[in-house]
Amino acid sequence: MESINNNETRKRIYYYLLKQGKPIGLKKIQRDLGISSPSLVHYHLKKLEEQGLVKETQEGYIINKVIISEFVKVANHLIPISGFWSSFFLTSLALEIILLLSGKIIDSAVFGSIIIGISSALSIKELIRKYKETKLW
Repeated sequence: MESINNNETRKRIYYYLLKQGKPIGLKKIQRDLGISSPSLVHYHLKKLEEQGLVKETQEGYIINKVIISEFVKVANHLIPISGFWSSFFLTSLALEIILLLSGKIIDSAVFGSIIIGISSALSIKELIRKYKETKLW
């Protein structure tokens, strides 16, 4: 059974290649991720190749198969889908508060504001968890 550190290193390499979106050489991966040796990077890349996730090209290594469905790639950034929900709920909350303060909503809107506030907090918590999980922060 492989150690947790091996799996974490492999995940970091996979996410790094996914974020780059183009072939990357072994030594650049080592430098950018601060991995101790090129042979260690090579070991993990070979394991990822065996799993069909990465392939080697003449220019370097590139993602062969995307296995994360909870993320969206926007201009070289991986954004958890929960990021969309967080921004939706925060915008909804801001609009609700603005309308509430302007007196254009009846008292029952307070309840809606509480629900949106709770939903926003949960979405932000999930967003932060996803970023930490993938070491994007």
